[in-house]
Amino acid sequence: MLRREEPIPALSGGLSHVVMTGLLALAALPALEPGARPGDVPPAVGVPRAATAPGPAPSPAVTGVVSSEVTAASDIEDVWPEDEIVRGREQCMHILSTTAADVEWLEPVKKGPCGLPAPVRLKSVGSSPTIVFDPPVDVNCRMVAALDRWVKTTLQPTARERMRSEVVRIVGAYGYSCRNIYNLPNAKLSQHALANAIDIGGFGFADGRMVRVLKSWGLTARDIKAQQQAKAKALAEAKTKAATVQTGDGAKAKGSLAGTADKSKQKVNPVTQASLSPPSVSLRPVSKDGETTAAGVPAKPGKEALFLRAIHEGACREFGTVLGPEANDPHRNHFHLDLISRRGRGYCE
Repeated sequence: MLRREEPIPALSGGLSHVVMTGLLALAALPALEPGARPGDVPPAVGVPRAATAPGPAPSPAVTGVVSSEVTAASDIEDVWPEDEIVRGREQCMHILSTTAADVEWLEPVKKGPCGLPAPVRLKSVGSSPTIVFDPPVDVNCRMVAALDRWVKTTLQPTARERMRSEVVRIVGAYGYSCRNIYNLPNAKLSQHALANAIDIGGFGFADGRMVRVLKSWGLTARDIKAQQQAKAKALAEAKTKAATVQTGDGAKAKGSLAGTADKSKQKVNPVTQASLSPPSVSLRPVSKDGETTAAGVPAKPGKEALFLRAIHEGACREFGTVLGPEANDPHRNHFHLDLISRRGRGYCE
């Protein structure tokens, strides 16, 4: 809003007031640091500055003003503003107020586009029983709350139903990591870089059993497809070989019959007859327990596989992205869960 200017006071009797006001204004200005030149901009008050290691003196061609700008840019890149740190921790405490979790507060993390102002180290989640993370994982508070909901609504109920026990450990967990997706240089920033994702390798139960994603998931859809393609290729090659053998034996038999009329009454050699029959190739893969289906697909998976598939499906209701062995080979040995914002339903594979 524009302010209407006050009328200029008369010089008579007001000069001393003007001089005193000017002196007070000069006194309020921050003093220049020793060696500073007139016109240099003093640093802002209250802005956190990261400690910098001593380095070589700047080149004479580089002015002091440029050097100050580079240092300030570096400080801003790797330090969170104090107000964001305070706001982030306040939000985190509000989120965790209704969550059964044991967390440790960590220092703010800032590395270029990576990091967050209020990370926590998640040690355990849930209650009666408590699920310990082995090792603990560095995540944000929204991830802690989502994991707590998943444990209550899906993980423990499924464990009791299918495994007749309860989960007490989550193993092979992995949280914050400043990297791109799949560590590719030109890919998008991973949600791990924002502490907004977790990888889980397996689950330990109260009765001592361990269910690992790599060993217990079973064959994926692409595994079954590749297996069927390999069997079909083997059968085709066997038929081609048998046809070649049959053609060669037929030519030899025709040449031997041309000499005499009695040859037409000869019986086919049993050995030759056996060579004309293609070898039997089974398209029925044998599962771990020896049972198969008529379509060549392994029999229904065991209870460990059914448990993993059920909790994977349940995670799709809590997280923005859920990836497992069916997604691709890099996720064959773990679940990836993150809270990326998506329109509509999340990505579940």
